[in-house]
Amino acid sequence: MNYKKLLIIILCLVIFAIVFSACSTRTSDSGYSLKTVGNRIDSNIYVLNVTMLDDPHSNKNIGGEGVARQYSDIYGFGNSRIWQDGKGLVSVHVNSISPSLNYISAGMDIVLKTTDLKIMAIAPGYSFEVRCRNDYEPVASLQNNEISSEKYDTYELDYCRMTNPKIILTGEN
Repeated sequence: MNYKKLLIIILCLVIFAIVFSACSTRTSDSGYSLKTVGNRIDSNIYVLNVTMLDDPHSNKNIGGEGVARQYSDIYGFGNSRIWQDGKGLVSVHVNSISPSLNYISAGMDIVLKTTDLKIMAIAPGYSFEVRCRNDYEPVASLQNNEISSEKYDTYELDYCRMTNPKIILTGEN
């Protein structure tokens, strides 16, 4: 008889747990944003010919702190880093871009995020070529029960690296 009572109590607790968890409210978009970000990822590499407008700003100039960590184990190799020496921001004039982007065109002045230490040595007035990714980032986190939409979409050229070390002073042939 005690075995049946114990079984009924356990069964009631399991049913209560299932009902209670099913009635809880959603606190996020339940992975919806992960499903929709996939169509916002741009696999193109953009080639830009640019002219440096001002001295580059590294993370030291803007007060950031760099951390680098590498690891390797039986499953593979990984690298985790936040901006470090040589990474920085450069203001440039876009001479050309290929393929085209709807928010950047030749003749515009823009800011690039670079991951190439060589760019830190380029003085204003020099032209050079970079390759960048068009990086999608949402402008803000989602609130409870909020669904991702275009109002959160922002894009920027990121991970820019020089195509080669050749630089040309503007006005030279």
